[in-house]
Amino acid sequence: MHISRPFASFVDACRARGISRSVAFQLAKNGLLETFTIGRRRYVFIDSLDSLGERLSERKNPREALA
Repeated sequence: MHISRPFASFVDACRARGISRSVAFQLAKNGLLETFTIGRRRYVFIDSLDSLGERLSERKNPREALA
């Protein structure tokens, strides 16, 4: 059985949730958002984006995610 995870255009999905382009790429670089590319386009798994707030709130210092 193959179950696919929903995904969306990286920048558009982040922007729709109030996350700027630069912050989105920093979060992805730090491993907090699961992304992948097809050709030159980057996509994000929706569940990774939706659980971001919860995962950040579990950290002692959420600002470290952007360092």
